[in-house]
Amino acid sequence: MAPNYDKTREKGVDLLLRGLSTLPTSEKFADLQVTLGDRTWKVHKVIVCCRSDFFAKACEEGFKEEQEGIVELHDDDPDVIDKMFHYIYRNEYDDADTELGQVLLNVRMIAVAEKYFIDHLAHFATSKLNHHAANAWKTIDFADAIDEAYTTTADSDRVLRDTILDVVMEHAHDLFDAEQNECAQFQAMAARTPSFMSEVAARQAAALAPYHRSELYRCPNWHCPVVFRSPIKKSQWFSWRCPQCACNSLSGDYEWSQKFRLVLQPGAEKVD
Repeated sequence: MAPNYDKTREKGVDLLLRGLSTLPTSEKFADLQVTLGDRTWKVHKVIVCCRSDFFAKACEEGFKEEQEGIVELHDDDPDVIDKMFHYIYRNEYDDADTELGQVLLNVRMIAVAEKYFIDHLAHFATSKLNHHAANAWKTIDFADAIDEAYTTTADSDRVLRDTILDVVMEHAHDLFDAEQNECAQFQAMAARTPSFMSEVAARQAAALAPYHRSELYRCPNWHCPVVFRSPIKKSQWFSWRCPQCACNSLSGDYEWSQKFRLVLQPGAEKVD
């Protein structure tokens, strides 16, 4: 029987990651300097270039950054970039220690992951965003995060926008309820962000599309007044159950009247 090296391998990987995680604090063997305003990070080309296609391209032979050993960043939040490097070296980051709020921080982490082509960071930040947004969708932070996502990122940034839209659609009934004030900040943001509302409308139209192609039927139990709408057509087989009288059967037991769009029992007269 072949020996089991799994535990030994896992311990080795753990020691490797722990060793790498000490590099940013010691700056030992650092050979690349990243600047943003008055902030500076001394990092290691072999690490950041493996994790980010942006830095790999910047450090290619012949580029100014490769010759001078300096990469300048612009228009980013220094605290977010700091957490980005934390992720590059440690494969995680702390989103509790932030003045931004956890929802907005993770929105910005998704944005920098897309901007600097850092594999997996967008997915990691998305999982964190989903977790926090599930409880924060009524807050001002959530509205501010959507505002920033739709005003500062490209339309092609689908990872971020689709994540936000999934949360919004799940709670759309409450978020767009004009008779309550809990989500007033969200509604104000939506009113001034047409690109966001355009995508919400597209999602809602897609969700309602099956109902527009549906027809009206009635329960085949003539003592039951229930009328229902369904996209099911005459040629399809399915099983169903009336929510009121509990009548149930296979569609093969009934005739689907195309003229009156009613479900009829065999031999029953059509209702005009």
